[in-house]
Amino acid sequence: MSTEERDWFAPRNTGPRDGAGRTPPPPPAATPPPWQARSRTPYPDQQVWPPLSREGVTQPIPAVRDAAPPLPRPAVPPTAPPPPPPPVPVPVPEAVQEPPPPAREAAPRRRGRAALVAAGAVVSVFAAVTAHTVDGYLFYEQVSTQQDTREVVVPAGQVGKVHDIEWKATVSRTKAPAGSRHGADVAWMKIEIIQKVLSDGSATMTGMPDDLRLHDRAGRSWAVELGAGDRPSDRLEVGQEYALAGLAVVPVAVADQVELAFTPSAYRSDTPTKDLFKRPTTPQPPRTTLRFRR
Repeated sequence: MSTEERDWFAPRNTGPRDGAGRTPPPPPAATPPPWQARSRTPYPDQQVWPPLSREGVTQPIPAVRDAAPPLPRPAVPPTAPPPPPPPVPVPVPEAVQEPPPPAREAAPRRRGRAALVAAGAVVSVFAAVTAHTVDGYLFYEQVSTQQDTREVVVPAGQVGKVHDIEWKATVSRTKAPAGSRHGADVAWMKIEIIQKVLSDGSATMTGMPDDLRLHDRAGRSWAVELGAGDRPSDRLEVGQEYALAGLAVVPVAVADQVELAFTPSAYRSDTPTKDLFKRPTTPQPPRTTLRFRR
């Protein structure tokens, strides 16, 4: 069979032909990439674990021949790093020395200013407290203890006269108020006082009586709780009577003999506030205490 002939069962060659009608040779096989240049020998699948019986054959794991075990390194004792050398001070000329930052100077100034403000506040508070204490002392000294006290005894049923004002008082037993916790050995006493202004010069003497107490013959005394009553606080009317009421608790044994005593106030409602704290420059007359017999 010639080259032009072909086998009956061979496939028809339909590929390209050269000028002589011959089929060109096939192209050379492509060169594999470098990472595929080395081919490994294929091994058939064989059970390696768990091992077969002793009659069987196992396929050993191929040894890696290209890698060599690392060489042992000599042990090097650890050594501490040497300490850094101390810094060498560099002298700076005075002409190029930088001034200190302003923030460092501001802190002492703030602290000094805060200290001055705190000291000023303490001085102000001390001055205010001292002035208030002195004013209170002067007021107490002038109103309460500025002169001696003399006692005037008022017969039973009569009136006592002080600062051109008439005073009348009565003392009697009364029932204990609701909720009282006192026992049967004490007696409740009711005190009634009538005040009457006799002239215009005394109409502004609206102060309440001071030192209201009940006294027995042995010199003991008991305090009296006095109500304000229905009285104006700026000016009293001449000739009108104003009633004051109070209560006291005394032992039953002296309930029928205790006597009321008080000191009329010399306060005037029209006195300027600045004059209340002035010391008197002239001797003052003694204060008068009225004691009402029963």
